[in-house]
Amino acid sequence: MTLDDKERIFKAYLDDKRQSLQAPLASVAAYTESLLELPAIAGDGALLADAQRIARAAAEILDVLQVVSTLSVTSQTEISRLRHDLRNAIGLVDGYSEMLMEDCDAAEAQAFLSQIRHQSRLFQERLDGFSLQATESAKADPIAAMFQSFKRGIIRDDKDHLTGSILVVDDNDSSRDLLAHQLQRQDHMVIEAASGERCLEVMRSANPDLVLLDLVMPDMNGYEVLQVIRSDEALRRIPVIVVSGMQDEEGAVRCIDAGASDYLLKPVNATLLRARIGALLEAKRWQDREREYLAELEKSQRFIRKVFGRYLSDEIVQRLLDDNNGLSMGGERRTVTILMADIRGFSAISEQLAPEQCVQLLNNYLGVMTEIIQRYRGTVDEFVGDGILAIFGAPVSDKDDCDRALACALAMQLAIKEVNARNRADNLPEIAIGIGLNTGDVVAGNIGSELRSKYGVVGHNVNLTGRIESCTVGGQILASPATVAAASVEVLTGKGVAVDLKGMVEPLELAEILGVGLPYDLLLESVQCQWQAVQPPIALKLSLMAAKQVADQGLTGLLVAVAGEQLRLQSTEPLALLADVRVEGLTESCYAKITDKQDDIYTLTVTSATVALRDELSKLPTLTS
Repeated sequence: MTLDDKERIFKAYLDDKRQSLQAPLASVAAYTESLLELPAIAGDGALLADAQRIARAAAEILDVLQVVSTLSVTSQTEISRLRHDLRNAIGLVDGYSEMLMEDCDAAEAQAFLSQIRHQSRLFQERLDGFSLQATESAKADPIAAMFQSFKRGIIRDDKDHLTGSILVVDDNDSSRDLLAHQLQRQDHMVIEAASGERCLEVMRSANPDLVLLDLVMPDMNGYEVLQVIRSDEALRRIPVIVVSGMQDEEGAVRCIDAGASDYLLKPVNATLLRARIGALLEAKRWQDREREYLAELEKSQRFIRKVFGRYLSDEIVQRLLDDNNGLSMGGERRTVTILMADIRGFSAISEQLAPEQCVQLLNNYLGVMTEIIQRYRGTVDEFVGDGILAIFGAPVSDKDDCDRALACALAMQLAIKEVNARNRADNLPEIAIGIGLNTGDVVAGNIGSELRSKYGVVGHNVNLTGRIESCTVGGQILASPATVAAASVEVLTGKGVAVDLKGMVEPLELAEILGVGLPYDLLLESVQCQWQAVQPPIALKLSLMAAKQVADQGLTGLLVAVAGEQLRLQSTEPLALLADVRVEGLTESCYAKITDKQDDIYTLTVTSATVALRDELSKLPTLTS
């Protein structure tokens, strides 16, 4: 077969297609003309305007069909564009006739509109079979077949539906107006854009709930718009329905790959469009709620960190937030280093202060200490009055837990200067603290009940740390042998002291911690006080203390020398090293701890010195020894 023969056959095919398409359009035009003459239509401005739109669309299609005869066998692109334009135009006929059937109850109008819609569908069926190959049928087009099955399966649903702001993007004014009209009837707020660039501008400024996007536009086609949307974090969550006259399976796949939520062929059935928009708006609403929930959750977590971070370490707060079992009762065995600190003579100090002053003094102290403990990644387990219990190794453990605990204790003692500077500024007394350290196994976890619980540690080693801390005087750090042995940094220790502690079979050799080496490089300041002999010696009465109560009275001794807040006492009665005693015989009674012993000479360190007592000690009649 020659090329001329092929061209002649193709021209015959085109003439046949043109005539088959013109026939239903001629019927649409005739029925529309009759519709316009009906009083029910002609007497209502809104109904008349919609009927006139149908007439204009039919006339536009008839004009477009005239170009069919000019096509050739190689005009694949032209035919694709022609089918797109015809779908746009017949969509106007379908859309406005459906709206008129809903708005006009006149029987004659309903009959004419029914015929118009029937002829419109007949035109669409014939258009689906219009291609370069005369033998190609609509069944060979999977998109068209799928679309037809959608239309057959539609069930009208007049239940309440979601509404939102919808951006309609189409360079064809008539198609855009029809979609806007349909959407407004469904109570959506409609925004319009006539180009791809304008679409992106409106999306960024108006943030619509959904976009209806045409593919074929002059400046920036729909594929390009989708690619920009997908790459923009602020836009990619907005669902996009591609509404196109291009019956192209590959094109539909490209649109979905580019980020489209759906692909619909023109003319779009209004009920189908309503269903797809409703489904996407529902999905978007759930996504928006999820993002709002996540944002609120993050806000709540920030609030929790801010509020509970004042009481718990960051590690515990994060565990409670991250771990589904973070609040379950129970615990696990851990090797930790425990730090306990206490203000020396706090009971006597608090007796001199109003409650508000006492709270301010504690806040000055605990605020500085908590910051230091968290800096060294310790966990503040609890505050008990003026006491602090901190853990190194739970809930998060590391190989340098012991080193950090030692460095933290030294940093806390060095920071007492800062605390006392605040106290002086607030007209509060200066303080001194003692710190005890111990390393060993504990059970760490949530302690309490389902109604109220706390993260903490329990076990013999916790109690032992408390007893070690009770052996300290102001400015002193005492550590158990286990802590010194577990340290990997260089530790500078002072004079050791063996003490009998409750729960221990053998005396425990405690080490006084004076400093640690690199990477911390911390050293306590050495305070050297010159002893001065008291002349004549002063008789003092001592009372041994047990659990902060007087256990034994009537012990006596002679004050023979002083050095700052340290007293040398000569006594023929045996006194236990590190015993706590109440001292009477000076203008003010005070509390002290026995910190050294040489024969019958005992060194007592005052733990509750008031300003008046310090003044009295400094003015005792003495001789430099």
